[in-house]
Amino acid sequence: MSTSRDLKYSYGVGRRKASTARAKYYPSDAVLEIFANGKKADEYFPHYYYQTLTIMASNAGISNGRIDLFIRGGGTMGQSDAARLAIAKALVKQDEAYKPVLRLNNYLSTDIRKVLSKRPGKRKARKSEQWSKR
Repeated sequence: MSTSRDLKYSYGVGRRKASTARAKYYPSDAVLEIFANGKKADEYFPHYYYQTLTIMASNAGISNGRIDLFIRGGGTMGQSDAARLAIAKALVKQDEAYKPVLRLNNYLSTDIRKVLSKRPGKRKARKSEQWSKR
């Protein structure tokens, strides 16, 4: 019996805010399973963010295989967005035929927004001290 580590896989990296996700997609005949940091993805992510991953997989048209995610940094939203991008890039590496569908659903676009750094003399990046006339 062969494990998922013996099979050929395609690899993708996704980043969002402070999160980085690496995805390995192992194509097989088994029902689609998604694992994040060694746990099942439905246990790792809250329901809403897990749902975004499964919707993405169904929109892309994958229903079988195994996806291993290795996620570091950030919060749950950034992690799920990074994971979604990593899966999309891995699918495109596997087969270029996925690219138009993923591009149409905006899964291959990187969201480059990050938290603005704090400025000197301010409370946060833009928030100032309260001004008083007297």
